[in-house]
Amino acid sequence: MIRHIKRYLAIRSYVFRLSQDLVRRFGKQSFYSVEQVTQAVQRGGFSTAFIAYAHAAFCRQTDFDAYYQPLKVSCNYHDLRHIISRRYLSRQLDFDAKTIVDRFRRGDQRGDFYESHIGEDFPG
Repeated sequence: MIRHIKRYLAIRSYVFRLSQDLVRRFGKQSFYSVEQVTQAVQRGGFSTAFIAYAHAAFCRQTDFDAYYQPLKVSCNYHDLRHIISRRYLSRQLDFDAKTIVDRFRRGDQRGDFYESHIGEDFPG
């Protein structure tokens, strides 16, 4: 029961907060690399116990499979995405990272500017 609650809270934080953190760190993208998501999870202090859900939410299936197949872990990209889509995206299975970012953008965040400063407009 406790593990179920921890998983719920981890996925929730990935959808609501990690999505915005990825935009801030790497810009708004349809998909992020496994390395980018892992780095954002670690640097942002998010739970790493359920990081496969973050990878499934924000990475391409080919990248996900390339990372997890050699580890021989019993997680399935589509199963993880199904849980995320059922809980947060009205069962929409064809989502990408932009879908999550746009759906859960906080009030006054524009999402145009991020840590790398790419996309910023400076005079001169």
